[in-house]
Amino acid sequence: MANFVINTTSYHVCMTGISFLSYANRYREAALVLASTPKTNNRFDPAVYFLYCLSLELHLKSFIWLHDKISRKNIKDTYRHDINKLWRHCKERGINKYAKPTPLRDHVIELIGPYYKNRKLNYLDLDMVFRGYTALKAEPRIVPTLDRLTKKLGQTLHDPILNES
Repeated sequence: MANFVINTTSYHVCMTGISFLSYANRYREAALVLASTPKTNNRFDPAVYFLYCLSLELHLKSFIWLHDKISRKNIKDTYRHDINKLWRHCKERGINKYAKPTPLRDHVIELIGPYYKNRKLNYLDLDMVFRGYTALKAEPRIVPTLDRLTKKLGQTLHDPILNES
């Protein structure tokens, strides 16, 4: 029997971009399922909005990771849940290569961003009940716009993120 010696080298695998993107796509899928479920009443349901915003947040964080090569902790500490800040910084860094910024996308993110950032879609909040839901319901393009944007980012970021991970 021959003796073999196998020398190995170490590898560094960075899962940050993939993890952001994978979760972003899963939250988008959950939003699609929930949006297609018939509602039993006509009340505002914040869950679909929340899931799309979470998906957008993670897609944008995956782009920031791809562009800036900074750690997950740094991305989380810098941006938290501020999709307005993320969107603004992504536009400055060339997100248009993956999804074109439009006035409608800017408007939708500007409108829903503060509610998402301040966790108004997560918890029962009287200000949200009396003002926020009305403001969001008055803009019927929010959900379709977030759906198209997150779908586009999921498709166009996949290969570049995979190649860099």
